[in-house]
Amino acid sequence: MPIPPRPIVLSLLSLLIGALLLSGCLTEQPTTKTPVTVNMSSLTLYTEQVPPYNYMENGTLQGISVDLLEVITGKMGENISRDQVKVVPWSEGYSAALTGNHTMIFGIARLPEREHLFKWAGPIIPLTPVLFALPERGIVITSPDDLAGYRIGAVTENAEIQHLMEIGVNQSQIVLAENASVLVLMLRNGEIDLMAYSQAAGRYFTRQVTGSFDTFRVVYVFPDIPLYYAFSRDVPDVTVQSFQNALDTLKTEKGEQGFSEYERILYRYVGVSCQQESFPVADVMNLVNVTAAALERDAPDTIRRINAGEAPYRDSVQPALYVFVFDRNVTLIAQGANPGQVGTNLHGKTDVSGTPFRDRMVTGALQNGSGWEEYVYMNPTDTGLYYKTSYYRLIQGSDGTSYIVGSGTPKACNG
Repeated sequence: MPIPPRPIVLSLLSLLIGALLLSGCLTEQPTTKTPVTVNMSSLTLYTEQVPPYNYMENGTLQGISVDLLEVITGKMGENISRDQVKVVPWSEGYSAALTGNHTMIFGIARLPEREHLFKWAGPIIPLTPVLFALPERGIVITSPDDLAGYRIGAVTENAEIQHLMEIGVNQSQIVLAENASVLVLMLRNGEIDLMAYSQAAGRYFTRQVTGSFDTFRVVYVFPDIPLYYAFSRDVPDVTVQSFQNALDTLKTEKGEQGFSEYERILYRYVGVSCQQESFPVADVMNLVNVTAAALERDAPDTIRRINAGEAPYRDSVQPALYVFVFDRNVTLIAQGANPGQVGTNLHGKTDVSGTPFRDRMVTGALQNGSGWEEYVYMNPTDTGLYYKTSYYRLIQGSDGTSYIVGSGTPKACNG
């Protein structure tokens, strides 16, 4: 067979190479990296004995963070057994989580000096040091100066002692006890005037000793210390983010009864608290009246602005002061703080204590025009269950629809 002339061969080779390049056979193909993840079941989990967050009772691991862990990992498609968690002294667990591979420790205070040592998911619940008092004593503490002369109980070597010293409490005022149960008895029996302890744990031990969460009243609050789940640095970000997403969903997603799984867990262990401060009644009523007037002028635009969290429908300085709107059928039309339920019919839904407060507000508005309703809610800016009282009003919007407009204030501890 005759050999083609050299120019023809080169031309044919050029055409062949061009075709291959166009087809991608000789070009580097882009690669898509799949984010690395690990299963929660492959992690070594550590916690310690600190009721009501995590503790052993009758041979079983219990507590707020433990119950949350079980539900969170279930949402992630895994079934983590409580037996997989190692309950060890704090120093042992912290050291292991800090130096080990694929570890998690809870609940741990997220402090600035620890920020870059772990990857974080949370918060679980704020650790809030407070001072408790008997309600009948009528003790009012508005500043550290008001603590002069009071006998203040604290558990030996607990952090609350340092808090007291930092605000100027004389060491001679501090009465030490070996544990929280002893403190509760001392406060109830009048051996001390105030009890310094974390709010959630103090309420837990108060119920254990007295049978009620509400035997004492919070009269002073120290700054919060948020508790978190902390992952070792080698745990992939995608795993930590998946865990965080599941926790966030637990806090915001309402169940069939009307409250979230997170609320149910808090209610089981620490009940319902009051807050140190509330909003003036006049501010609450004014927000309802301003919203009512706006709905009467332009209902569609006002509803849009409420759901966008715009001022004045959610206060920019006090974001826990916001407005909500129902129709006559108890369907949520607008909500300034967490509009995730907008469009949902909430007839028959209750708070975590079983109160159908939304039905009561709508019925009260239709019958009386306006009124007040007390119930339990979870503060979107301060994780925890609190008593709240809301003012509501029936109005007719510019679109001819009847709306029930409401806003509320947390119930103050001295209220």
